[in-house]
This record gives sequence, structure tokens and C-alpha cells, in this order.
Amino acid sequence: MIDLKHLRNVKLNYIRHLIFTWFESIRGMLVMIGLIIHGIFPFVLTNMFSSYIKNAEIRIKEIGT
Repeated sequence: MIDLKHLRNVKLNYIRHLIFTWFESIRGMLVMIGLIIHGIFPFVLTNMFSSYIKNAEIRIKEIGT
């Protein structure tokens, strides 16, 4: 779905939104690598994903204020 009011709804301009999403994408890719490692070695990086989700939620709330 196309939401032409998304930037207004999240209270961000285009550049700030772009930078935020790119940094979150990079973080997500690093977490993905960590999850692959965790899948092979379940005893390492045991809370990486839950920590990422929790912190991502905080970052999303902070950026949109």
C-alpha cells in the first residue's frame, strides 16, 4: 500500500527518514548474521535478537517524537 502521508505521520523529513531506515537496515543485516551464527552455535549470541527488537522499538519511538 502506498501511504503518501507516512513522513508526516512519523514526523520526519525525507532525509532523516532515509538515514534512519538505512541505519536500521544495516543493524538488521548484522543481526541476521548473528542469528545465522546462533543457529549453528546455539550457545552464543543467545539474546542478540530479543535485544535488537527491544532497542529497535525504543529507537522507533524516539525518532518519531
